[in-house]
Amino acid sequence: MQNKSLRLGEVLFEEGLIKIDQLHEALEMQKKDSRHLGKILLEKGWIDAHELIRILAAQYQLPYVPLSDVKIPAEIMNMVSYDLMQTYKIVPIDFDNNYLTIATNNPQDISALQDIQVKCGCLIKPVMSNIQDIEKIIQEYSDSLHSINAIKATGNKSIEDSPVINLVDALIRRAIKERASDIHFEPLKNTLRVRFRIDGVLYQKENISKELERNIISRVKIISGMDVAESRRPQDGRTSFVNGEMEYDIRISTLPNSNGESLVLRILSKEFAFKSLELLGMDPEERTIMNRLLSRPHGLFLVTGPTGAGKTTTLYAMLNILNKTDKNIISVEDPIEYEMEGVNQTSVNPYIDYKFSNSIRHILRHDPDIIMVGEIRDVETAQMAIRAALTGHLVISTMHTNTAVGAITRLLEMNIEPFLISSAINGVISQRLVRQLCPDCKKDYEPDKARKKVIQQVMSVKDNIILAQEAGCSKCLQTGYQGRLGVFELLNIDEDIKSLILKSADEKEISQKALSAGMKRIKVAGMHKVIQKKTTMEELLRIIAI
Repeated sequence: MQNKSLRLGEVLFEEGLIKIDQLHEALEMQKKDSRHLGKILLEKGWIDAHELIRILAAQYQLPYVPLSDVKIPAEIMNMVSYDLMQTYKIVPIDFDNNYLTIATNNPQDISALQDIQVKCGCLIKPVMSNIQDIEKIIQEYSDSLHSINAIKATGNKSIEDSPVINLVDALIRRAIKERASDIHFEPLKNTLRVRFRIDGVLYQKENISKELERNIISRVKIISGMDVAESRRPQDGRTSFVNGEMEYDIRISTLPNSNGESLVLRILSKEFAFKSLELLGMDPEERTIMNRLLSRPHGLFLVTGPTGAGKTTTLYAMLNILNKTDKNIISVEDPIEYEMEGVNQTSVNPYIDYKFSNSIRHILRHDPDIIMVGEIRDVETAQMAIRAALTGHLVISTMHTNTAVGAITRLLEMNIEPFLISSAINGVISQRLVRQLCPDCKKDYEPDKARKKVIQQVMSVKDNIILAQEAGCSKCLQTGYQGRLGVFELLNIDEDIKSLILKSADEKEISQKALSAGMKRIKVAGMHKVIQKKTTMEELLRIIAI
């Protein structure tokens, strides 16, 4: 025992993981109570648990597997009973060629390995992992097993009394923990697929038994105020969800399909709604221009981009800057995504013919200083927004165009008079969202010739440039990314641009003038974020054509 402990201590000392005086003190403590040397070092806080397991694994000549880096398929977990996992503190992680790989903290327990082998009917290959990680996975498996078994046991009882509540709540909490913006429940032929959209990308999370599908969908309909009996037409609903000290708004939509009804839950949190311009991803120059444009007492400011580009978040960031006690701010939205103190918010309602266009007419009678219009979708809304901007109001809104200059072209295509556009518009910002590299695991690398060539197509750079790439860790859920950043193309409407609008100049001519005045194309702004190691070239190319 002592020789083995001494060897462990020597290895830890040689690796620089403990000091010699710490080793001597731990060995003296071990003589008194015969505890394992590693346990003493852990209790004293002199060594990290993962480092200790790594060294022990090397001593036992076994692989060390950090379970935070492993996604265990449900079919692998189901190969070992919960009782067996709990008894021996093991977790199955892989199965190949009749060998079941199990993570354990105690590979010396030969009788346990033999018992597992007999009960599972296959050969066992042990690897070493941290006991806390093992126990965490066992607990999560126990929770999911309890929820599913309880739901099956209730059969056709009332959804209100069913443990399906726990399952739905657990999925929502998991989505919040993993920073998901949306939860997708999708009925397939033989299963109910659950996917989370995290930082704009869909990831499959669960396959739930088909027999639970109706109960889950009914539960979501109940909490969101939908008609549970109606499954032939789409429905929309809304609910709130408390997780710890945070309250979330959840927007729900249903859509009938060939296998049943799909559900999408959009998770909205004020924590992420009212961001500063800096947190949106704007650089100092962009923030300076934005603040100058927003300080103007009247005019039209547009935010453009495709669906999912973060336009609404940018509108709320602008409202946050403008929200002062001496201003009457009124918004019309579809729907109201976040409630903002100090802003009079109203929502369109097609059932009573309350649309963006006629809502502006009513808002103008309400003595506003600033008007936020959720989206300019049609000619009538565009006309009313420009009319409001020309009568002493600051109007901010969104449009679906790919470029900043494209917003002007779109207004001209709507047959809005050029002199009205020229007089009303202050600025346009076009944007996209790119995933931000995880600061805890991103790695530097020197780009190859092909990547340098892509960069040089956009901007000139040094030959010895260093970029960053994703790696993956527990904090970013092994994706390599954590959160998203805006990439912006900001058009300041100066006198030269106004003159071109008056002449109904085409998009190319206006763009050339804007570029000569200092506007950065969105691909240039994006490449700057690649060079600053905030995102990767692959991520930029996924979002923006270069």
